[in-house]
Amino acid sequence: PGELGTLAASFNEMAGSLEATERRRLQLVGDVAHELRTPLTTLEGYLEGLEDGVVAPAPQTWHLLRAETARLTRLVDDLAELWRAEARELPLQIDAVDAAEVAREVGLRFEPQARARGISIETPQRTVIALADHDRLAQILANFMSNALRHAPDRSTITISVTRVGSHADVAVADEGSGLTAEQLESVFERFYRADTARDRAAGGAGIGLAIVRALAGAMGGWAWA
Repeated sequence: PGELGTLAASFNEMAGSLEATERRRLQLVGDVAHELRTPLTTLEGYLEGLEDGVVAPAPQTWHLLRAETARLTRLVDDLAELWRAEARELPLQIDAVDAAEVAREVGLRFEPQARARGISIETPQRTVIALADHDRLAQILANFMSNALRHAPDRSTITISVTRVGSHADVAVADEGSGLTAEQLESVFERFYRADTARDRAAGGAGIGLAIVRALAGAMGGWAWA
């Protein structure tokens, strides 16, 4: 007890924080190295082919190279945002927002994609005020909606619901797809986890989106689950 004990506790807390930051840094380095290898190999192979004259400088070649560089940029941006979110270094504008209104905005954004496949999007109408960052809440919902659209059958319904549960707002997205196994329920929020291993990374993403979702929810004092 006393000043010395308080100082020791503060020192231990600081040491633990530094250790956690270092673990995140090392994990991020490993993740980046693993994920960048494939697009970099593709770029190197095509550039070498162009240099040697084996690959023709046709429009489709330039299109492929541009797509790979865009993929690299997107991956680096996602990893940087994930790291900042997990380290609680993202600037947040916490305010009283109508979570139902945010849900309606996001639903409207995905309406054209859904309509093209005959999918209807149901959004909440009742006002539910929550303390959150408007843009980050919209980002979380957009990520869930992107996943829902990827797995929802044609001519089905995707439902965005916002309900008050005690002192919290429960925001959810549900689709009529095949769903997840018990083992997948928790793993989907891990970095680079993809429930559908047959899905192409370039088309379906690298599996960082839901990790960002959980980090953003945590940064706002909430939690994300499936």
